[in-house]
Amino acid sequence: MAKKSNPFPLQKISKLGFYLFLILFYSNCFLRPSGNLTNYDSYFPHSSGTSSIPKGKVRATFLGTSSILLDDGETQILTDGFFSRPSLWKTAFSKIESDPLTVLSVIERAKINRLKAIFVCHSHYDHVMDAPFVAKQTKAKLYGSSSTLNVGTGAGLNQDQMQKFILGKPISIGKFTVTVLESKHTPPFHILGKTNATDPNHPNIETPLIQPVKAMEFIEGGTFDFFIQHGKNRILIKSSTNFVKGALDNFNADVLFLGIAQISLQPVSFQDEYYKQTIEILKPKLIIPIHWDNFFKPLSEPLEPNLKLGDDFDANMKSILKRSEGQKLEIKLLQGFETIDLF
Repeated sequence: MAKKSNPFPLQKISKLGFYLFLILFYSNCFLRPSGNLTNYDSYFPHSSGTSSIPKGKVRATFLGTSSILLDDGETQILTDGFFSRPSLWKTAFSKIESDPLTVLSVIERAKINRLKAIFVCHSHYDHVMDAPFVAKQTKAKLYGSSSTLNVGTGAGLNQDQMQKFILGKPISIGKFTVTVLESKHTPPFHILGKTNATDPNHPNIETPLIQPVKAMEFIEGGTFDFFIQHGKNRILIKSSTNFVKGALDNFNADVLFLGIAQISLQPVSFQDEYYKQTIEILKPKLIIPIHWDNFFKPLSEPLEPNLKLGDDFDANMKSILKRSEGQKLEIKLLQGFETIDLF
């Protein structure tokens, strides 16, 4: 009697098991946080900001990535406002769009109730995607590049509620004055054969972008820093880990919100120059690192460092801490919804 052939030979099963083991092993390695926040507990102020804002003070609330709410008790301004934070798998394999319920919950929890302006640093999805929806809900004006305005138009925002950046021209909003400065995006990364590098043939979003769309359809469209004055106090918000040499030469800042994503992945010469072109020139008293968190996780959960897949939070922090050692400046990290009175 002829023996039946085994459709799953042991050799094939063992190979399959081996490949599954490799997939699980590398997923476990690269999809883990790239740092342990408990090692930096002393850098967190652990403040909920429930008290009223003292007159003349400015309070900052960190809302993940480079979304920062500034509030002087009368007027609020916001950078980016990216709250939906779709998962890694949805971002990689599906179309994405603003999640109204999530955005509304953040608006309520962060007490965004007197917002007058939203400034978008560039038009990748993790900065601009929710900005039009936030503007609609709060009646705030959206400020950005032509690419950002095309995202706003695609979301149905009225033209009179949007304004294109004019580099170097101060914009007065309540007691705040915001000046938009030219900058550069963090050097491009390459992960699993994909890159966020801008196609020189298509550097901008040229037509209204109607969500849902693929993440790569959110084209950078230029990157910008924000110099913000409030009375005699000065803030510089630098969302991306890069610089235009000499762009900040004529500025000083009391507080620097500093993008640190992927800084340790760059050559040491770049890290040195980045420190020089930001911290050494601006001479801030306080540095608050931003764009360090894993923005694939919901903002409703405690923030975790970026994934090992594309970043190294521990090394990023060491890059800044080592170079600032012995300097008369303070470094603070903020959790999601955590606040700090800047002045």
